[in-house]
Amino acid sequence: MSGTPTAPGSGADYAIRYQAELPEVMGRKLGLMDKAVDIAKGNFGTYQPQIPTQQVAPFSNQQIAAQNLVSQGIGGYQSYLNEANRLAGKAADPTSYQDFLNPYQSYVTQGIEDQFAKAQNQAAAQATQTGAFGTEREGIQRAELQAQQAETVGQSLAQAYGQAQGMAQQAYGQGAQQQMALGQGAQQMAMGDISNLMQSGAQQQQLLQTAYDADYRQKLQQMYEPYQRLGFVSDIFQGAPTSASSLAMATTPQANPLAQAVGAGITGLAAYQGYKGLTGQT
Repeated sequence: MSGTPTAPGSGADYAIRYQAELPEVMGRKLGLMDKAVDIAKGNFGTYQPQIPTQQVAPFSNQQIAAQNLVSQGIGGYQSYLNEANRLAGKAADPTSYQDFLNPYQSYVTQGIEDQFAKAQNQAAAQATQTGAFGTEREGIQRAELQAQQAETVGQSLAQAYGQAQGMAQQAYGQGAQQQMALGQGAQQMAMGDISNLMQSGAQQQQLLQTAYDADYRQKLQQMYEPYQRLGFVSDIFQGAPTSASSLAMATTPQANPLAQAVGAGITGLAAYQGYKGLTGQT
């Protein structure tokens, strides 16, 4: 209800307007409000939604297997490293040539000695035939043959030892490098397996997480569905028609009685004085 009253006698209009919704609409709105209160209190009737719990997808079986491999693979290269260290030490060992020494070297040495022994016998026989056996010349010749024998045997042994030592350094050095490469390769292959398992397991985990998220959103929608219906109906009621009636009361402006009396008196007095002037009265 609205109105604008003014003081009496001012000559202003009076307007009173009434606006009210249709009784049917008012009843439906009150019912909607009651239903909203019930839902706010948790009274959903037969439908009882539950607040969903956001779930986090756990590690997949493949991810767990990959983690186990990581734990098991720590230090898995150690056996290769130990063998590489052993072989490297053998390569630096000056006595490691013995592992590669020609087993027939003794026969070679014996053959050299046999050849010089024959040479000595031949020289002695010649000296005997010429009558020089036991002379200084024969002794010098015999000493030279012995020196040549010692030098030849020494050279043969040195060559054999040198070859054996070179073979030992090469074999043990290459063996150490191979063991290191095997250890690194085994570690890399293990890490490759772990990486593949982790990637495959991550895809499974992501798929499960997607399913959890979709289920969570669906449950949220179900929980808020009653409120959405209330909002839908409320939006309709926002544009519901209303019944309006208005009553307008107006008064015609009227002169103030007191002002009229005073005005009449002044007019009458003026007329009387004019009359007296015309007639010469004082």
